[in-house]
Amino acid sequence: MWWVIFRLSSRLEGLKHMINRHWRIITGLLVLILVALNLAGCQKPLQGRPTALPTQLPTASITPTPSQTPTQLPTVTMTPTATATPTETPVPTATSTSTPTPIPTRLATLFPLTAGGQTTVDYGYHYITRKDNREDGSLRNLSAMVSFQLMDRGIHSETVKILGKDVTVYYLRVKHVFDETNLEVKLVLTGLYGQNVAIAGMPADGSSYISLRTQKSDQVFEPWKLHQDWSLPLDQRAPLFETVRLPDFETTLRNLPDQVIVLADHPIILDPNGWTQIYIDMDRVSASAARFQPFFNINEFNQMTGQSTQANVWMDYLVNNTDIPNNQYNRMYFAADFLVIITP
Repeated sequence: MWWVIFRLSSRLEGLKHMINRHWRIITGLLVLILVALNLAGCQKPLQGRPTALPTQLPTASITPTPSQTPTQLPTVTMTPTATATPTETPVPTATSTSTPTPIPTRLATLFPLTAGGQTTVDYGYHYITRKDNREDGSLRNLSAMVSFQLMDRGIHSETVKILGKDVTVYYLRVKHVFDETNLEVKLVLTGLYGQNVAIAGMPADGSSYISLRTQKSDQVFEPWKLHQDWSLPLDQRAPLFETVRLPDFETTLRNLPDQVIVLADHPIILDPNGWTQIYIDMDRVSASAARFQPFFNINEFNQMTGQSTQANVWMDYLVNNTDIPNNQYNRMYFAADFLVIITP
């Protein structure tokens, strides 16, 4: 019995020690918790700093910025310098103008005349004053002097839009015999900026003057020599030609006899290397605009794209003796760098 009591006593003693150990552990834990709470209570509150898990501030609404892709502007289509493609309309349609007082028809008549004492000069006469070919045989430059029959004794005009500007173009009504086909031609003398600029009231502008050579039929007529004179430097050329204002030339026309031959010299095909300068001249000088316009195509963007149907028709006629196409009848133009008027 005593052994049993001993065993129970031993177990109770062990249990007591276990409980004491556990209490010591629990007491230690409680002390640590109290210390921690005491420290927390003594700590000052944090100011101006975020907490361990910062409060999410309201995110600023980001206003979408416009796309950086710029608005596409209309692109300017670069018109390539076209190979001279003939068009059916050699010149722009003239702006309708007030009808001037009609000039009575008074056809000029022929008289005996020769060029260089050999070739008969009539209303079908022409002489090539310059012709330059490229290595492939194509024409680089072509100029010619062409004879004409006056249809009346007046100067006519029409308003044409050239490079965006109104130009009053002054011309003579004449005829030329194209290989037995007698066709009317507008022989352009000069032009002035503006609509319907009357000859009587035109300003003393350089474009109101034309160059002229007059001679009698008993004087030697040499078109090649006349062209050479015109090609001289201006100071040498000036004494060889008359410079006449258009109103004075109108008086000269009225006083011409029935027998008269009028000739005009002008470039027809021009070296493309010189087109830029021609364009500049046409844009700045109304006389150049009027005279060169029939021989060039100019598109809706005021770009020179090549030589016109008119230029090619004249080239084919002068060089190859080709007939004038039917669709060009009564649509023929020529121009005068200078005029030659020959009377008996």
